[in-house]
Amino acid sequence: MDDQLETAYEAKFSVLDMDVVKKAPGASKAAGPINEAEQKRQAELMKQASIAVQSALGEQASAAGRRVFFARHGERMDRVFPAWTRLSYTESGNYKPYDMNMPISMVPRLNGVNDFYDDPPITELGYFVSQLIGRGAKLNCINFDTVYCSPALRCAQSAHGMLKAFTKTKPKICIEPGLFEYMGWYKEDNLNFLSTLEMVVQGYEVDPDYFPVITCEDLKTKYKNETIEEYYTRTGNVIGSILSRHTKSPCNILFVVHAPTLDAGSRFLTKKTANVPNENDLKQVGVHYPFGSVVALEENKSDNTWKLMHCALPSISFLDCTNRIDFKFFNRP
Repeated sequence: MDDQLETAYEAKFSVLDMDVVKKAPGASKAAGPINEAEQKRQAELMKQASIAVQSALGEQASAAGRRVFFARHGERMDRVFPAWTRLSYTESGNYKPYDMNMPISMVPRLNGVNDFYDDPPITELGYFVSQLIGRGAKLNCINFDTVYCSPALRCAQSAHGMLKAFTKTKPKICIEPGLFEYMGWYKEDNLNFLSTLEMVVQGYEVDPDYFPVITCEDLKTKYKNETIEEYYTRTGNVIGSILSRHTKSPCNILFVVHAPTLDAGSRFLTKKTANVPNENDLKQVGVHYPFGSVVALEENKSDNTWKLMHCALPSISFLDCTNRIDFKFFNRP
């Protein structure tokens, strides 16, 4: 394969084993083929890659144990429109979007717009990328048996989008407050989530009977003053508790969470508990795990160890934007 022409479908659809920084000298920013000959070449490469993925998945099936997919939520509204809560609401409290990347309607909140300050929704593009993740999973014949989700609205909306591709075998979303991100970023007392009942009423495929490892009340009281090390420990304990409920394999479990949780969860499973980020580095974790990024790990049944899946989901790229993670950061000791 020509090293000068990287595509989003090389490395057997890996979203991890590609250099996300280096570009070929003089390479165009255009994401697609630039002429008819190149279009045919790319089509053949995609066909070969699809065959390779199906073959690899078939070979791994007998030896594979459980599979875990950590997916970051889609693009946050407040990251694109920092003043959206002020500019998109009229004096009478009616929501009126002023950009096509803003949702047409807004989820009603108990405390009105104030509840969105610490619990924002995702943008239209964020929801679209979430649907593409689900489509990529379905194209790779990956069906999620169970879905666990942070209580954050952006995660619930993203999980909803990812499951759009699974019309016949759509699992319920288990809202797990223990998967919420670092509580040290939420010192005020205005962190309010939608209740499970409110999510069901809004049409999200939430399991109303799921009993969480950590309740919302405990999250906001017992873990309010947690350190970063305690946050990583909390994440690992919750994931470990969840996996203890799913002992049979093969089993595909999807976690729709936050960028720091992708890092904490994957390091817990791969037993890399050292080198926890400091306060400044933790704020930059979102750069290493972009919106819509996915980390897939597979269990080896023979020794109960977890390894990175090199045949995960297709990456999503647009000009200089991608959902591929920073593999060098992920693979740090």
